[in-house]
Amino acid sequence: MLRWTDDPKTLELAVRDVVTSRSELRGLAMSSRARARAGSRAHQRVQEEAEGEAEVTWRHVEEIDGWRCVLTARVDGLAEDEGGRTVVEEIKSVGLGEAALDASPVPEPWLRQLQLYLHVAVAARRPMPVGRLRMVSLVDGSERVIQVDPDVSVGEWLRAWLRARVRTRELWLAWRHDRRARTVPFPFPELRPGQDTLLASTVEAVAQGRVLAVSAPTGVGKTAPALVGALREAFRQDLGVCWATARGTQRWIVLDTITRLGRAGLPLRAVVVPARAEACPACARGECVGTAELADLQPLAERGVVTPAEVLAEAERQGACAWAMAVEYAAHLADVVVADLNYAFDPDVHLRPLFGAGAPRRWAVVVDEAHQLPDRARGWASARIDAPLLDKVDASFVGHDGAPFRDLADEVRGWLLAEAMSGEPRRWEIEALDVEEVLGRYDALAAEHARLREASPVPGEDPWRTLGQCLFRLATYADREGEEVVALTDGASLQLLCRDAAFLLRERVAACVSLIAMSATLTPTWFWRERVGVPADRFDEVAVPSGFPAENRLVLVARGVSTAWKDRAKERDRIAEVLERCVAAVPGNVALFFGSFESMLDLLSRMDLPGRERLVQRPGMSSAARAEMAAAMGEPGHVLCAVLGGVFGESVDLPSGALGAAIIVGPAFPPPDLETQLLTDWYERRFDDGFGLASVQSGMTRVVQAAGRVVRSAEERGAVVLVCRRFLQNELQTYLPEEWAPRPTGAPWTELAAFFGG
Repeated sequence: MLRWTDDPKTLELAVRDVVTSRSELRGLAMSSRARARAGSRAHQRVQEEAEGEAEVTWRHVEEIDGWRCVLTARVDGLAEDEGGRTVVEEIKSVGLGEAALDASPVPEPWLRQLQLYLHVAVAARRPMPVGRLRMVSLVDGSERVIQVDPDVSVGEWLRAWLRARVRTRELWLAWRHDRRARTVPFPFPELRPGQDTLLASTVEAVAQGRVLAVSAPTGVGKTAPALVGALREAFRQDLGVCWATARGTQRWIVLDTITRLGRAGLPLRAVVVPARAEACPACARGECVGTAELADLQPLAERGVVTPAEVLAEAERQGACAWAMAVEYAAHLADVVVADLNYAFDPDVHLRPLFGAGAPRRWAVVVDEAHQLPDRARGWASARIDAPLLDKVDASFVGHDGAPFRDLADEVRGWLLAEAMSGEPRRWEIEALDVEEVLGRYDALAAEHARLREASPVPGEDPWRTLGQCLFRLATYADREGEEVVALTDGASLQLLCRDAAFLLRERVAACVSLIAMSATLTPTWFWRERVGVPADRFDEVAVPSGFPAENRLVLVARGVSTAWKDRAKERDRIAEVLERCVAAVPGNVALFFGSFESMLDLLSRMDLPGRERLVQRPGMSSAARAEMAAAMGEPGHVLCAVLGGVFGESVDLPSGALGAAIIVGPAFPPPDLETQLLTDWYERRFDDGFGLASVQSGMTRVVQAAGRVVRSAEERGAVVLVCRRFLQNELQTYLPEEWAPRPTGAPWTELAAFFGG
């Protein structure tokens, strides 16, 4: 952890802060908890047997460009040999047996750490210092000892590393001074109705450190007032603003607003932090240096707002990792960081340079489409181990060296066989498995895994890491089993299902100076607050009306058909006919939203849409394919066919005026499977409304989000058709926006034709 004092100019840090920033240590497939536990045991045993002093602390000072940099070195062992030399000892635990340990290369960061200790020893005038790296096997207790001599180049490297930190800090201090004097303008000529309320509420929430739930219809223009409000208070408090998105398609909306602020006279520094493989092609290939520790961030700072492509170009010019460079720029210099939800809230992968202990700044976080956060977080505490995953592990470790990895996969495969009593999903007890023991063996193979992957990189997702993540989650959340977390098996897989992630999110939300949560579908807000773990005394909410003319939106309920599961087979031809006639009655483009891909393909096969080109969503579409399909909706004559809850039903902005109508086939309740039943039981026990919160709230959220693709400005006119008589039930209508005033009809195509003047 770097500790800055700006007056007088002082930086305090430890050798481990320098070394553990390097990718080779971060890249070990090993849980930090288990690594610390195993290493501590090995250290203790070796230190008890060694002569001399253990755990000796030194301090070393470097003067860098006017800054006093105080480096703390805590060495594992210090002794004097028979020749009077000072022996500096570093102990490392490894997951290799004696033969493999003797043959394996020594990780460069371990040598670098010991070299830094020797650099400090030389500066302290210790007599003839020499390093001893002791690698201790966690497999059989064997040791390998490497002697390391001082290297003068390490001191030069350390000064370069410190100079990069100091240079970045100076850039931030100058920028902080400049932006304190600036006023954040509104990027448009005037505020729409409701935007003034949102702007003022955001400023107040950030000023008071509150969590603010903003319920506002799609199209009202939430981005500009929320961003401006957060920035105004961030400039006053020297905060950063993190714009957390649920989907990558949302990035460009906030970047467009930032660009407009620049045109309005406000220079900003902003960066997108995408997924690592997306940001850095070399990382995706397993060929990246993995670090930006010596990078000069000034070229990015001079550009201000930088795209991923610009970061990549600069990183390639400097020989750095593009993802690491984006994170460095985000943590130290950017006013606004645009990143996925998991980088702000996932305990396993959140950006520690921004949100970890000792981060250089505090952050106000704005969450767009915040209704997705609770379910995304449930996924972070869930896991699934099945035969295909274990088969991939076997296939990625061949030959003699891969035997320990295959053996561990076989042991986990034995868990599946032991639970293969029936093909029906059922609960099982985590305590029945030796998860901690197997996780310990997994962690013990970390160094060998790193060695094999260096020799033979695995492109894409590494199944070994995926298995480790699942094992870690099984061990970490076992104490929650039976309550927030449930263990399931169907005979072919072992699954950990988190049904309430409030316990996981609570700490992450508390770390935010303020949280602005925006969505058109936060109803009921108390339920969202409970699932995110926000204390009631820190929570505020504001509802922003659309301000659009009510006569510009027609909302109909096709009462003549039912999409309920029990009615689907007998009603599907009638449903297809209703959809055909409604599409024909709309002169503009139409979006058809279905509850599932299966239902969509079945109904489309029964429909004839003359004169219309179908644009059909496919599972797992690439971002480029999705963008191409969305852009095509800017031209007339199209029918977009998509699933509720998918990328085209939420979080995407189609071209202005692209849709004349959205036709929604059913409320899209989740399937009546064991997972849904477990959620229902949990919500019934906690909130006395199991079915309503587990099924109705979830399904209607998707409906309202999909309908929000229509009428996104005061000038647009459009229609929403809800196809199923169940939409007339009071329990469902509770979740519809008040301004909709849906009308039941047996012939929606007739009213559509009249609305559009046909």
